[in-house]
Amino acid sequence: MTDADSRLAGFLDPETAPLLFHTATNMRLRQLAGVADRKVRHAVVPRLPVDFDARYERRMPESVSCTPGPLRANTAVLRRSLSASDRSEMRAFADAAASGDVTFLDRTVRVEGDDGVDWHSEAVYEPPALWALKFHGFEFLRPAYLGYDDAADCPATTETFPRWLGDWLSDEETNIGTHAYLRRAWTPHSVSFRLLNLARYYAWVRADERHPELADTLHRLLYRNASFLANHVEHDIGGNHLIENAIALLVAGLLVDDVGDAWVEEGVSVLTDAASQFTSDGGHFELSPMYHVLTLTRYLTALDLLRRYGRSPPEAIERVAAEGTKFLRAMEPPDDQLPLLNDSVHGESLSLRACLRYASAVGVDPGPSETTALPASGYYWLGRGEDALLVDAGGIGPPHLPAHSHNDQFSVLAWVDGQRLFTDTGTYEYAPTSNRQYARSVAAHNTVQYGDVEPVAIGGSYLMGRRFEPTVRYDARGGTSVFDGAYERVGRSHEAYGHRRRIYADDDDGWWFVWDDVNANGSRPVRSRLHVDPAVTVEKSETSERFELGTGDGTGPLAYLYPLEAETATVETSPYFPEFLTEVTRQKLTLQSSGPNASFGFVLSKRPYDAVSVDRDGTELRGLRLDDAERSLPGERP
Repeated sequence: MTDADSRLAGFLDPETAPLLFHTATNMRLRQLAGVADRKVRHAVVPRLPVDFDARYERRMPESVSCTPGPLRANTAVLRRSLSASDRSEMRAFADAAASGDVTFLDRTVRVEGDDGVDWHSEAVYEPPALWALKFHGFEFLRPAYLGYDDAADCPATTETFPRWLGDWLSDEETNIGTHAYLRRAWTPHSVSFRLLNLARYYAWVRADERHPELADTLHRLLYRNASFLANHVEHDIGGNHLIENAIALLVAGLLVDDVGDAWVEEGVSVLTDAASQFTSDGGHFELSPMYHVLTLTRYLTALDLLRRYGRSPPEAIERVAAEGTKFLRAMEPPDDQLPLLNDSVHGESLSLRACLRYASAVGVDPGPSETTALPASGYYWLGRGEDALLVDAGGIGPPHLPAHSHNDQFSVLAWVDGQRLFTDTGTYEYAPTSNRQYARSVAAHNTVQYGDVEPVAIGGSYLMGRRFEPTVRYDARGGTSVFDGAYERVGRSHEAYGHRRRIYADDDDGWWFVWDDVNANGSRPVRSRLHVDPAVTVEKSETSERFELGTGDGTGPLAYLYPLEAETATVETSPYFPEFLTEVTRQKLTLQSSGPNASFGFVLSKRPYDAVSVDRDGTELRGLRLDDAERSLPGERP
């Protein structure tokens, strides 16, 4: 089957076609036009007898000068924001490059041999596509300028990297439109990475002062890539891509004197417009903590560099930097690790703590957060401090851009004594593989599933079907918290159902009570899954109907879990993807009920009880009994 036949089969497939329809009907006209434009250029431009690289070269001024001091200072601030272990790891990656080895996404490739760098080897373009995007985005420079204070201390600085950059510049296979247009090395997203890394590298090695031949190569690369990117800003894709385009143009424009003014103007304009991507609570609208950190970091960089170069940042850039940092502070969990909600992994963005340190260093510090609700993004805390539970109650991301959303409706994460207990799954990759489908599925999250139905149908790498908006009631006061969320899945009768999740928390006594009601037309198994952090073990008590969660360090259980009115409770394993292309096995606790109307739940407690039960009348919860003590619950939804 040819690629064209395969794509046609996808359109005609009865499962995929509705997803394509719902995805396309939610896209904006500019996105659809952009898709069509890219496909036309991809097909037509490589056949044109035009040397695009030569055209950009001819437009380059005879003399190019740069002002690297402020950019060098900002890079030093960014470097000091990293932890000592992060910087040590980066130095190791930079040193390995001197031997021809490049590592991204937990995969190392020997890119340089006796014949030089093979920019287009099978290993480079082996899935995932993000590896090649990073390689042609010159991300191998980043560990050097963030790992080492002084470029003279990095073995790859003055020999390996200049040789690679010159090789890339002279390689006809990397010319614009050689194989395709807006593809491979000239994907605007890759160009953005390349431009930002070139600019920071230029300032860090003091190319203008110490390495005139390297400076000439860098001038040509900076001019060609910035000029190309300015003509191909990804307004059609939007989201985090647009912000990456903007910061690359801004940084290159501030570095390069005179000719760079137009790039600065474009970068500032795009960043100002893209400020609308941040919700009223300061979160990025793709609802991924990782992409929030990535995009926030770009706004913090823009804010600092504009000031260092003597320019006034627009109010929109200042606002996003301040409110985005405040949001991140409010999302900070007890263990300071980025919650891996939606498409998130560790290691691709700054760590949560590093981003907050960077914000403080550039003059943005909102102080400690007492915020427990971020309703625009859909995140709610029940408990704070060392013992906390976080609910993800947001809908699918922006209607026109659901790419990084998961089926995690009312999923919970939990920490006890600062230790993660329940974790999200993370993201293995973006290619449409079984791991991709699993990571996006409801089964990968700490919530309820009716039969084998997905709350929102998913497919491909980024497709999503008909969506809904959950409703939420939340209150936190006087050491008690209550969350009450509900949604209705519409569709074919055998797949339609409603889910309501109520969570009650008592900070003083250290417990959380989670109760689920599922109402459907037919009787199917209803499962509530709880994926446990790999450092935590789950064991069934020998003396009661409870499960004990601990770290196996001899200090005893951290917490106890009591199933309530579930038909079965089993411990199995599930995959965990904390980094791209990384899979770790962990334990999973599954509570199961059945029927068209299923109601069951659990209590998570820091202290052991001999008996736990719920007092209810149908779906009305009257109270909770913990041993001999009756605990009343806040009022029901009106």
